[in-house]
Amino acid sequence: MKIAFIIVTFHTPKTQITRLKSEIIKLAGSDSEIYIIDNTNNNKGYAAGVNSGLKSAIKDGRNIFIVANPDISFGRLEKQNLIAGGKHFDVWGLAMKQGKKTYYGGEIDKWRLSGGLITKKPTKRFINVDYVSGSLMLFTKKVINKIGYWDKKYFMYYEDVDYCHRAIRAGLKIGIDSKSGFTHYEISKRNPKKRRYLAKSRLRFFMKHSNFKQKIRELVRLPKTAAEEFRKK
Repeated sequence: MKIAFIIVTFHTPKTQITRLKSEIIKLAGSDSEIYIIDNTNNNKGYAAGVNSGLKSAIKDGRNIFIVANPDISFGRLEKQNLIAGGKHFDVWGLAMKQGKKTYYGGEIDKWRLSGGLITKKPTKRFINVDYVSGSLMLFTKKVINKIGYWDKKYFMYYEDVDYCHRAIRAGLKIGIDSKSGFTHYEISKRNPKKRRYLAKSRLRFFMKHSNFKQKIRELVRLPKTAAEEFRKK
């Protein structure tokens, strides 16, 4: 088992990177490798950065890939709990503490194809979900062999939803280990452009994966959608 941690950074403080590296070394030990993909100068987007890391890791013979945002913390998580989901799923994640809430993966609205995080705590440890947050996503080389790399057309947001959706369509299993967790500080919430990026990426996901009936329904719903967006402002 050769683990690769892939971390995409963008104007990320060195102290934050150093802190996360230290946590990873303590967590995973010597059989892991850390790949820092710095997008500060090229600004090529999160998915493209992840792909760069994956390609380097594959060349190095790695077979378990852990994509992580730099603004997370593993806390006191132990290695066996980090990778336990691999016995049940092809793509998996952990319970994500964000602010005052904890999320257990995500679900996709069957009509609008919008993604939403799950707040209800599961009764079982390992549960199937529609997608895993890209702030911490784990998967094996089997997934890359089956569906390829992340879609770099997504600049920011929904690239994780897209990857998991493609995996499910290919017959792979997606899930969460609800008993193991990490903390996501969500630095992106300070980005004034976040809503615009979310809307654009959600539309890309919808147009890519929706069927004719879903497209017609969304077209009819446009006035309501516009009103909802107006109220958010």
